[in-house]
Amino acid sequence: MSTQSPSQPLFLEERQQRIQEMVEESSTITIAQIVDAFGVSAATARKDLRELESQGKVRRTHGGAMSIESNERELRAATSVSVAHEEKVRVAHAAAKLVKDGDTFIVQAGTTNLEFVRALRGKHNLTIITNDTMISTEADALLPDSSVIQLGGRIREGFHYTEGVVPTREVDQLMVPTVYLCTNAFSFEQGFSAHRLEQAAWLAQLMEHSRRHVILLDSTKMGVSAAVHHNDLSDFDVLVTDTGVSEEYRARFASEAPNLKVIYA
Repeated sequence: MSTQSPSQPLFLEERQQRIQEMVEESSTITIAQIVDAFGVSAATARKDLRELESQGKVRRTHGGAMSIESNERELRAATSVSVAHEEKVRVAHAAAKLVKDGDTFIVQAGTTNLEFVRALRGKHNLTIITNDTMISTEADALLPDSSVIQLGGRIREGFHYTEGVVPTREVDQLMVPTVYLCTNAFSFEQGFSAHRLEQAAWLAQLMEHSRRHVILLDSTKMGVSAAVHHNDLSDFDVLVTDTGVSEEYRARFASEAPNLKVIYA
């Protein structure tokens, strides 16, 4: 993404068009990048993003914006890690407060859960089971007195996690106290959904082999749908999200899922 300031100031419409192109190119943009690229104030950058969002061209996040299509297609890990990063970190730290020394749990693959494991620094004697190679590497480095169990199988290129028959068979032998999931999308109409049949089936299987179900989902994934449904809101005990969730969704969580603990980070 280019961050060179234009030699001459751009007209409002031209600047916003360029911002939209930058978002489409990289899937995400920050206020700071807009300030650097166009020599405008942070307030002007936020105003541009509000206008683009009102036109349905971007989805605003805390500190920037993301492509509307980001939740409609699966992003490789190298791209996904930068999308809604601030929200993911806040969600991860809030979820980490649920973990006590000595806990055993499964951690689903994903960039939000990678931040979750990083936020566990300082916890002791954990047993972490995961199919994500980046998560297992981070856990091994940050939690020296904990046990990390890497589920085997074929590594999906570009996504750093194992899949296929091997991890499926391994999970079938388990029953753990808690699972920490993340997924691609949630809407009240479709529930929780993923982009691939294989991923949806895997998430449902992890739920079956755990007693307590926690899902980490930042607000940019709310109100959108992916291709394949895997679970309903009533299947979860805890939802950890961020303060970007709309008032409408907060009210519906309270009225439609009264037994669900919702944490707004």
